[in-house]
Amino acid sequence: MPHVLDRVLEPLRPGFDADGFDIAVDTVQDDGTAVVRVRHRPDACEECLIPDDMLSGMLATALRRAAPDVTGVVIEHEHV
Repeated sequence: MPHVLDRVLEPLRPGFDADGFDIAVDTVQDDGTAVVRVRHRPDACEECLIPDDMLSGMLATALRRAAPDVTGVVIEHEHV
């Protein structure tokens, strides 16, 4: 399911990319929680990133449209 859900993020990618981030659905856990990985590139504008609590809610809404069994979103950060 992650690859299908990853397509939901396509319209959001240009904004994240412009601020130095990559975003992708990493996994979906058995309880329906989608794990979304946010990669912080060296050029990332850290203060530009939406706080995790707001971002997870926005992403959960978008992902549920494609997969109603998504129960929530957990954001994982990766600094590269």
